Amino acid sequence: MQYKILNSGGLGVGGRQNELIELALTHKYDGVEIDMNDLIGRHDTLGKEFACQFLQSARIDLGTFDLPIDFGATDAQYAKQCARLDTIIDLAQTLGTHQACIRIAPTSSEFAFQENFENHRARISEVADKFQAAEMRVGLFLQASKIGKATGDYKFIQTAEEIITLAKTIGHTNVGLCIDAYEWCVGDGALDQLSELDVNQMITEVRFADLAATADKANLNSSDMLLPGDGEDSFSVKLANLLNSKDYQGPIAVASNVNTYSDGNRHRTVEKLSFRLAQLAAGEDPTANPAGEVEEVAVAEGEESNNEAKADATDASKDKPADDAVATA
Repeated sequence: MQYKILNSGGLGVGGRQNELIELALTHKYDGVEIDMNDLIGRHDTLGKEFACQFLQSARIDLGTFDLPIDFGATDAQYAKQCARLDTIIDLAQTLGTHQACIRIAPTSSEFAFQENFENHRARISEVADKFQAAEMRVGLFLQASKIGKATGDYKFIQTAEEIITLAKTIGHTNVGLCIDAYEWCVGDGALDQLSELDVNQMITEVRFADLAATADKANLNSSDMLLPGDGEDSFSVKLANLLNSKDYQGPIAVASNVNTYSDGNRHRTVEKLSFRLAQLAAGEDPTANPAGEVEEVAVAEGEESNNEAKADATDASKDKPADDAVATA
């Protein structure tokens, strides 16, 4: 089955676990994406039990998380960041996630392409071994949209073809691709590159979004990212159909930013995203029944059905420091 993950990008709830969990439960997501740096901060400040309490009491899984390690850093910087790897894996296992995401920077200030490629291959292989032992997967994330704002002197991974090559060169069975449809299109990616892959072996997560037809890839702005299905000749719809035809079994999410939404109401926004993900997973065309037309009563019903789950989370926090206590720590 494909399971829906709530990506908090653009929702304005960063660092507020209880709000994000409430949104995910209300609108029937299977998991949430949590900021791992924030989770480590909670762990270090008040302990593992406090760091995990809201997610555990709500009985919702942690979705794919960004691994807070710069694989293009100097040896000293990389070693310092990796010192927290065991804690990260322990937290991830406790919260029920089975995959992490590694964002690949499109430039480097330290290394030329070939040296940087070899560093990434060796370092990701090393980390992948630890994740393999924990029965977890690693997805490489293309950041093609960051090229215009990148400051490094040396070019690195900037296209879909290059990131596929990196993943295959690493050669670990638990290393694949975290596909963001928007980034894939910006990086000159095509559907046939994905159709040639074993999607359940090589794809760890799919994040849907469309690139506006009018976008200038050399000078992108936030309005160039559209909700999946809103783009002309939607790549997201084509990708969803391909995944369905190949019986993809894994997490799906909507890639978004605050400018993607015309409505500032979080509940309506998250309901809209949930509905659209359900359409894509079912092979339906979102433009035929726009998610924005979902009746608001569905939101109220979802909230009522999850009162008990939220009450459990509240009970679990009694006699504990408030959730927001570490938001400013």
